Amino acid sequence: TMLARGVRLAERRVLRVAGEDALKLLQGLVTNDVRGLAEPGAPPVYAAVLGANGRVAHDAFFHREMGEGPSGGALLADLPSATFEDAVKLLTKMRLRARVTLDDTGEDFAVVAVGGDEHARSATSYSRADEINDEPEPSTSASASSLLAFLPPDPRLPSLGLRGVLPRAVAEALIEGGKEMARTHGSGGDAAAGAGEKKTRAPADDEASDEAYRRLRYALGVAEGAELLGLLPLECNLEGLNAVSFEKGCYVGQELTARTHHRGVVRKRVVPARFEVSRNAVDARGGALAVAPGTRLFPHTSPNDPNANPALDSRNTSTRAPKPAGSVVASSGDVGLALARLSHLKRAGADSPVMYGRFIARDESSFGSDGALTLVKTPAWWDKRWTDGIDDAER
Repeated sequence: TMLARGVRLAERRVLRVAGEDALKLLQGLVTNDVRGLAEPGAPPVYAAVLGANGRVAHDAFFHREMGEGPSGGALLADLPSATFEDAVKLLTKMRLRARVTLDDTGEDFAVVAVGGDEHARSATSYSRADEINDEPEPSTSASASSLLAFLPPDPRLPSLGLRGVLPRAVAEALIEGGKEMARTHGSGGDAAAGAGEKKTRAPADDEASDEAYRRLRYALGVAEGAELLGLLPLECNLEGLNAVSFEKGCYVGQELTARTHHRGVVRKRVVPARFEVSRNAVDARGGALAVAPGTRLFPHTSPNDPNANPALDSRNTSTRAPKPAGSVVASSGDVGLALARLSHLKRAGADSPVMYGRFIARDESSFGSDGALTLVKTPAWWDKRWTDGIDDAER
């Protein structure tokens, strides 16, 4: 598959952060502890930058630049393209007189990902308890045979495979080399697809690469980049994605994050979602319904469910609309991410840590009309403590 060979993520850009005060600046700004990056060969660190209100403004992967000189070693920051300029402005403002340089690497470097959990990419059904409980083990075989197998593991989850920053020419040569290997060995449809294929990279290639990686992330319940904007770090599950240190010193937005963590209850979290849109479903203007980010999620109950609460059912024909139980964070066709209230989920089994739920995605203005059936479940990598006590929480 495309991810098994490796892809360049066009949705990310690279900023070089250098100077003897670089780590000190970042340590007081991001949610994770970056001091370990002072050591040559240190693994990458994933972190978020918060606003003064404690909500996510940016996310970033920090890598030690390979082959650095004796001056201290620059960092390569893998940042979202959509908010790259804002991130640079913020760092420029915060550095004051610190000895730090910030350089946009432009087209010189590329963010590359390879491998990941094949089972997660093919997971499509969240509707039955027996299917929900069937959680695959992470697979590393896809990345092991890649020319990019030397990249470091993604610091968030093993199921996300490998991720790194490379000179763009090197990255594209290795990705193209992976395609040639696939064609030579005749792996699946690659041999036929490769006949007469041009080596010039087209914009469609970038979009296909980003799309494949998005769908992997969505299957695993991992938000990234602009999808995180405006959410609290713990709502995005960043503490489970190795992006938050609760032992480090102060940073911007720390107070709310620490208070929420020690309180021990996060009522809304980002979860994987699958959308099933009826052919007859239309929006408020009569057009075909599309599940766009920001679309509200309303509780859905089966008419055969003996525990169904009509007051919570979005299909209730009474004039009083139910309260939203969440919203769509991101979507790509029939899959995406949702921010859902955990009190509206139920367990797949009495002793199962996995919870799932059904919602209707639609605009609040279209109450009473059809929407997209939205199926969500909590992923296997979640900390069990996140859902402990949810069953007894106030609904």
